[in-house]
Amino acid sequence: MLNLKQDIHDASQWNDWRWQQKNAMRDEPALRKACGGWNEEIKTNIERNLQVRKMQITPYYIDLIMRSLNSGQVTEHPLWRQVVPYWNEHVPGDYDGTSENWELHHEMKTPICQHKYDNRVILRMTNTCNAYCQFCFEALRTLQIDTRKVNANTNSFLDSVEYVRNNPAIEEVILSGGDPLMLADRRLEENLAALRSISEDLLIRIHSRALSFNPFRVTDELITMLEKYKVNAFGVHVCHPLELSEDFSKAVKRIQGAVPIVFSNMPLLRGVNDDEATLHKLFIDLYRLGVKPYYLYHFMPFSPGASEYQASISQVIAIMNRLKRRVSNIALPEYVLPHAQGKFTVPLLDFEKPEELPYFETGNGQRNYHFRNWEGQWCSWQDA
Repeated sequence: MLNLKQDIHDASQWNDWRWQQKNAMRDEPALRKACGGWNEEIKTNIERNLQVRKMQITPYYIDLIMRSLNSGQVTEHPLWRQVVPYWNEHVPGDYDGTSENWELHHEMKTPICQHKYDNRVILRMTNTCNAYCQFCFEALRTLQIDTRKVNANTNSFLDSVEYVRNNPAIEEVILSGGDPLMLADRRLEENLAALRSISEDLLIRIHSRALSFNPFRVTDELITMLEKYKVNAFGVHVCHPLELSEDFSKAVKRIQGAVPIVFSNMPLLRGVNDDEATLHKLFIDLYRLGVKPYYLYHFMPFSPGASEYQASISQVIAIMNRLKRRVSNIALPEYVLPHAQGKFTVPLLDFEKPEELPYFETGNGQRNYHFRNWEGQWCSWQDA
């Protein structure tokens, strides 16, 4: 079995997060060399998709895939399927490449500051990531090679700080992206210092998937600044229990020493984690690490790979209903539909029978799920 940690010539730098980023795999030939072959159709799909979309997979994550590949094809591995654009998007019902899942134009108070809910804002600190989830609901910002989304710069960040300072109803700032931990320590510290200068009471939250893709990003310097600027919460984005490696666990423990609350957000993806056993293990293993499973996000309809990743709401409700009876409540996340007009927590026990779900059929047979958002507005979710 290939072990990149042993086989890469400069493995002495394996634990250097910058080295991991520099040596990430970004094209089909490099990926094929690292983790084996696949058929011509998948090769063609990857190469076609990479004409318009980014791929970047750290040696750490490739090694994690290969060391956990006990049998079968690598193309069926749940970690590989998250980061490789292997599907044919030229099929009915897939992503159109232009629709937004989450950002609405009127919410963007600066190019990087999104104000959706009354008491909090999201700052899109960068458009880059350690590795690119090919289902990203911010695909127009992160995955597209020629994105029109402005990357964060000094002016847009300072304008965002002033917006927060001048709006006292804002109680919390969420640093997201892309991945805010793609910023160098000095730049990240400058940003945290500016935010903390607004108020000692301002809640600061960071969302990152670095612990899954490049846990070596959790450096001594990072831990020092998280503590110094009193970061209140840290959200780790994970998808599958195989991501909870020894290095992931070490990184979590270090963050827990500096940040009071560590929680996880998890996408629900068909063919990756949409079964009871996988979700059970993911929730319980996070609980064992002291990480609160917080949100289980249903795959967003306007994201790449809809033909591959989108599961049925009724099927997920059935899974979560069973898990509610078998998993400790503290380990059970909210199952939510993230919508451009706000997240909705899907009722579980109200709908024991799939046929009782509040669906309606459109003229072309498309199922939609209706719900009221946090402002009481009716929303429609296109279901699988």
